[in-house]
Parts: sequence; C-alpha cells; structure tokens
Amino acid sequence: MQWQYRKRSDGIIAITLDNNVWDFLFQRKLDLASELPSDQFAIFIPREVEIETLAIPANDSKIALKEFIARTIDICGIRTTSVFGFAREGSGPQRVGGFGQGTFQSQTEREFYAAISKQYLLGKREMKSQLTKNEGDAAVAVASFSSIVLTCELPNTSGPLRFAAEHGGKILYLEDFNRSGLSLNAFIMNFYQQI
Repeated sequence: MQWQYRKRSDGIIAITLDNNVWDFLFQRKLDLASELPSDQFAIFIPREVEIETLAIPANDSKIALKEFIARTIDICGIRTTSVFGFAREGSGPQRVGGFGQGTFQSQTEREFYAAISKQYLLGKREMKSQLTKNEGDAAVAVASFSSIVLTCELPNTSGPLRFAAEHGGKILYLEDFNRSGLSLNAFIMNFYQQI
C-alpha cells in the first residue's frame, strides 16, 4: 500500500523530530531556531518522543543534553502531538491527549498502524522509557505522511521508519545531511521542493 503525503495548506513546512536527533543537534551545536525559523517551519515531536526525552537520565553526562533539549523546545516553540484518547490505569506514561490536546487519527494514520502493528509493535518488550520497542519510531513514522521526519536512524534499518519511507512517508536521514555539505535549512528545502 502507498499512502499520500499531505503538505500544509499555509505553506509552512512541518518537521517532526525523532528522539535520536537531539544528540545529533547537541554534538554539532546546531541552533535549530536559526536553521528552521518559525516563519518557514513548524516543529513537532510526538508524545512518545516526549516520553523518550523525559526518560533521558539526569546524570552528570546527560545534564547538558537535557538542558539543550529543554532550551531548544522552548526557543523553537516545538509542539508535542498526540492522538485523542482517555487516560488508562497502568502501562506507563499516557501516550494520548484529552480534549483540547489530542487529535483524531486520520485514515492514513489508522491504516499505517494497522499495517505495522503485527510486525513491529505487538508483543515487543518495554524499554527504560516505559514505551515498548518501536513504539516511538511508529509514532514518528506515522507523522511522515504529513510532516518531514528528521532521524539519525540508518535508511536500511528494518522498522517503522523504513516501512514508512517505502510507502510514501517523507523521512530525511541525517546521515545524508552529514555528507551533503549543506546547511540543515538548505538540506530540508531541497528535499521539500522535490515532494
């Protein structure tokens, strides 16, 4: 099945960040607010990525990274997205958003989750973040049909992101950015113009 990517009607380019992008930006001291100005880009993280980010340990080796993430989210106005739902007892942090927070899944999102559930989601073990293996990647992958996803995952890695890329999702691999010699802005703009 091939799904159709939807651009925003306001001309703003939607960007969704995978959790592994934080280390990449931090190590390279990339200023996301300068690279992706808010008059051109709207930046998002799914609730599952927010959960993964919150699970980064606050130890000495990670405190600067956690501060960088918090500062970047604030300065860039990065918004957390979630699917509408009601809180449930147990099973770790809530992934859904209630009234005024969550949105209903589109047909594409429902079909995508149905297509990947058996292979990538069902029966997977829980990680330190209390999400199951591939749960964060699945949330990022589903966003790739309405947003360009930035990830440090390798293109040939089996999982929800590769599945999305093979079925119409827009995934930008930062490994390719490293080799491009372009600014992050130019790298994304080149990709977007080809959609």
